Amino acid sequence: MFNAFRQYEKEYIDWIQGGYPETNIFTQDFIANLLEQDRKNRLWRHQEEAFLRTVYSYEILGRKNLLLNIVTGGGKTAIIATVIAWLRSCHNVQSFLIMVPNLIVRDRLETDFKDKSVFRRFKLFPPGQEHLINTVDLHTLGDKSGPQGMLESGIILGNIQQFYQHHITGQRNLAYINRYINNIAVFNDEAHNTPAPEYTNILAHLSEKAKFRLDTTATPDRADGQSPDTEMIFEYDIQDALAEAPPIIKSVVVYQPEISSVQLTYTNSDTGEKRTIDEMDEEFEKIERGLTATQWVTDYDPMKKQIAVALNRLEEQKRRAKAVGENKYKPILFVVAICIKDAERAVKVFEEDFDLKGKVLLVTEDSADTIVGKKANGQPLTAREAVKEVGSFNSPYEAVVSVLMLREGWDVPEVSAILLLRKFSSPVYGQQVIGRGLRRNLRGTEDPEICAVIDHPKLKHDWLWEMVRAKVRSDVGQADLFGDEDLPPKRKPQILIRPENLIDIPNPEGEEDVDFSDIEAMEDTTTDYPNWKEVIGGFSYDRSEIEITRVNLRGIKGVSLDETRRLEIHTPPEVTSSGGSNEEGNGNLIEKLKQNVLDMGIALLYEAGIGSHERGYMYNVLMDHIRDKMFNGESAGFASKEDLKLALFKLPEISRNFSSLPGLVESIVRYRDAG
Repeated sequence: MFNAFRQYEKEYIDWIQGGYPETNIFTQDFIANLLEQDRKNRLWRHQEEAFLRTVYSYEILGRKNLLLNIVTGGGKTAIIATVIAWLRSCHNVQSFLIMVPNLIVRDRLETDFKDKSVFRRFKLFPPGQEHLINTVDLHTLGDKSGPQGMLESGIILGNIQQFYQHHITGQRNLAYINRYINNIAVFNDEAHNTPAPEYTNILAHLSEKAKFRLDTTATPDRADGQSPDTEMIFEYDIQDALAEAPPIIKSVVVYQPEISSVQLTYTNSDTGEKRTIDEMDEEFEKIERGLTATQWVTDYDPMKKQIAVALNRLEEQKRRAKAVGENKYKPILFVVAICIKDAERAVKVFEEDFDLKGKVLLVTEDSADTIVGKKANGQPLTAREAVKEVGSFNSPYEAVVSVLMLREGWDVPEVSAILLLRKFSSPVYGQQVIGRGLRRNLRGTEDPEICAVIDHPKLKHDWLWEMVRAKVRSDVGQADLFGDEDLPPKRKPQILIRPENLIDIPNPEGEEDVDFSDIEAMEDTTTDYPNWKEVIGGFSYDRSEIEITRVNLRGIKGVSLDETRRLEIHTPPEVTSSGGSNEEGNGNLIEKLKQNVLDMGIALLYEAGIGSHERGYMYNVLMDHIRDKMFNGESAGFASKEDLKLALFKLPEISRNFSSLPGLVESIVRYRDAG
């Protein structure tokens, strides 16, 4: 997602160094209180930075629809509370609507805001305005007080579905806000969950009414390929959080079994049809787009072997919790399955093969309201309620098995191991699931922590491990145990001891004489292509009289790693023919095509100055183009061997077409919903 704040960086720094000029006088007092060095509980540095950019955007730039992109575990709730306290004390905003996508996220926020603990912990209201904490009582939509509770409380917390207009409750809730609440700010938590048209329409309507709107998310690019309709002003990702001393989140270590010993396969529980993981790509994509309720389940043998590896990782995490964490927390395992039947099958394997009956909690759409026990007061305990307490020592559960219900809002730091029994096609879903294990148990200490992820090489999640900066261990056996060698080293924060020894470096002589007029006069030849689908649809590829019998390497480029950095051209390895015995099957050709298209997409993005985080989307655009032009609109799995060879042969020409029009790749990313 485009960072709208980059163009203001210099002016923003000048604003900070100048003591926040042109801002509300009450805002200046608020900032001074928030940044006070001697305060007992101070926000993290990045939380303060996010807040200051919010102030600058609203008071100096006049922007009122903003987005903060902050990693899971980065403290988004405290930032929301800080912004609420600032708007209440400095801009007299009196009502605050916090919108969430589901009950799990709502329950988490309710815990923080119900007793105002987040305001008290950080003393967010400045001296002389402490009484304003009495004006931010919480009303949760759907409780027994009815909609009139919105008029009696400063903070309104509700699911977006509680404002949908196709039912009476949604109509009533929205009508109350329209008629009776005028001075309001809107907060859209987990903002990536806005693909539904009605969700978007409700937010747009509330944004027009609100004095201010703030979206918060760890994954701003939505699952439908679009972005929220707010301006991103701050990014704080996994790499940033790991670079802190002490680190704010856990490091991720991935454990992958040897492919030959764990051959991951799936069976359709209705038809009995079997598929290898390589044949399941289209199925996973359909699941994530919500197009099908799949019945595919992981086969028993590979599931059992993967679970064995996962339980070993869990035992290691328990040992670390005892030795390093002084038994202050109880590590648990989180298992992600492809469908409800697969999740139920996994629970059965845990209970029957690993003697964990009663210690594995199943949380799916079907089981969320299932009674799994009793509360302390004797009332029934549902699975949805039990999952919130699963990390406590009072909980009997050692593992939680789910499908895609527990992606965001379920913030349990005790999740120390994650087992993936399914593939992620969407970067959004992949990051959300791994995010469940990123929160640290030992906050504010130098003690390192890891989240152990059990993956399978055939799931091809390399893009995800690169994204979360994970360390990958391959060829892990079912009985393998590890020590603390995977823990990251402790990092000491760098502290300035003697500031009087700092030396000012003068500007280079003659800098004021540099003439940039010739650069300023240069014209930007980049073209905008909002109709990019029509443009690439006009590309054509000659199919006539082409027979691909062999592809030879002309040479291999190498760059010396010594100080010379010289470019070398090496003689390619000799390719010999064995009378057709090396003829590749369709499966190998498809795999080769996919990898080459992915590499080509990354290269095109790099040339356009766009990060590789868009590679999944670019890959889909390129594959759709190839399907239209060479596979008659069919997927690669239905293409003939000749068509697959043709596509491989034409990849350089495809790349030239896409890069020949300056601005085309940028437009493809910018106008995702074109056409």
